[in-house]
Amino acid sequence: MPAQRRITREAIVKEAVKIIARKGAGAVTFQAIATAFGVSKQAIIYWYPNKWALVADICLPFMREEADVLLPALAKTSNAHQAIDAVIRTFVGHYLVRLPQFRMLYLPQPLGVSEPNEPNQQAALAPIHSVTSSVYTALQDKIAADPTYSADLNSRRAAVAIHMAAVGLVTMLAAADALGDPLVHAADDMVDAMIAVLAPRRMSEKPRKLRH
Repeated sequence: MPAQRRITREAIVKEAVKIIARKGAGAVTFQAIATAFGVSKQAIIYWYPNKWALVADICLPFMREEADVLLPALAKTSNAHQAIDAVIRTFVGHYLVRLPQFRMLYLPQPLGVSEPNEPNQQAALAPIHSVTSSVYTALQDKIAADPTYSADLNSRRAAVAIHMAAVGLVTMLAAADALGDPLVHAADDMVDAMIAVLAPRRMSEKPRKLRH
């Protein structure tokens, strides 16, 4: 067993991220973390009584990082079309170079959690939901303020759906990467096609590139 190391919440999170990088999110267990520290599982549970609390501490910084690139991109836009373009292009560009991080945040059964409706889930994930809500609200406001987009559209639902569409595209790209089987169409082309469907470009606007 490895020599014991000083255990803190921060140290546990760092070790969990290392395990994810080496073996994938499903390999993160209290026992795996304890073994890395050379301590009993109870020593880890002392700091994290449930798995959802650990999930939140691992994921929240990454979700804030996502919001930190999406919100400034949205702030630079002046209408719904530009805002949708910015969200999709920025989101995809951000995660194309961070696929392990994306898988951890968005793919099913994160970090080996097998009970998605545990009582601790909502409390642990509330800060994460707050971050994603801030992005939805910023996009919602751009959509609602632009009468040329769609007056009949529920702007909140539209904002959530647009984010979900971007998540879906990166999910396909992540799956292709994991299988070593690239998609027929380039990521830039798929982003352009998605934006053309969700936010048709005005005649005066030129297509943009992915934002890494």
